[in-house]
Amino acid sequence: MSESGPPPEHSASDSIRREVDGIDQTLLALVAQRLRLGENLARAPRPGPPIEPAGEIKLVRRLLSIAPAGAEPELILELWRALIAAGIRRQRVIDVAVGGARSDPSRLFDIARRHFGARTRIAHVGDPQTALARAAEHPETCVAVTPWPSAPGVGSWWPALSESRFHKLHLVAGLPLMGGASDNPEACVFSCGLNEEAGKDVSLLLIDDPHHRLQRALNDAGLTGREVARSEPRALIRVEGFLAADDPRAKAMASMVERVRVLGSYAPI
Repeated sequence: MSESGPPPEHSASDSIRREVDGIDQTLLALVAQRLRLGENLARAPRPGPPIEPAGEIKLVRRLLSIAPAGAEPELILELWRALIAAGIRRQRVIDVAVGGARSDPSRLFDIARRHFGARTRIAHVGDPQTALARAAEHPETCVAVTPWPSAPGVGSWWPALSESRFHKLHLVAGLPLMGGASDNPEACVFSCGLNEEAGKDVSLLLIDDPHHRLQRALNDAGLTGREVARSEPRALIRVEGFLAADDPRAKAMASMVERVRVLGSYAPI
């Protein structure tokens, strides 16, 4: 009987395990290094919670564009969302107020948890207006996650965004970032932070349009958009492209409709 050693297949599997262990150790060291560098690169104080949705979108898009064959996009997104969430926690503790959907509140909570990380403080606070109020009352440390305004079955809560107490809040993200075939995300993130362009953005506008002049107002302003919901006299408008809060094109629309407010924008992966 030969004593030359273990079967070849056993040696091969041990070798692979050692190689995997080495990669794991390298990954741990790189994660720690990345978090340290992230702290050093943290921007100067800026309004709102320490989130940068546009920058995060650009980062994940770049990673997906250079990912080797076989690397699942969903895995890349999940890994880097975890790293981003860990970096945010090192800058400042934030709270996520979830204002649920009537049909499935657990789904909205899960969307928020997957985006902001399992260790982030997330609380279901009731309806969307309550979540928005939490974010407005705590502008430096809280964001609101609500159902998508025009989604069926969630109720017509979005006209509340016209209230003055919510005017400092901006739509900064649509979730999940990597959605399905629908034109709209399932949820949106509102924050008092800055709203920035990521590319391929979609903006939401809230207008008072008692005379139904929306399409003419969009044409005159040189915008491509459409009405997605209406609760007289208010209408919710989806516009292709990024519009800042003070965008002159939105101001140009005001000559045809009674009031225009840019709610913010989001960009899909």
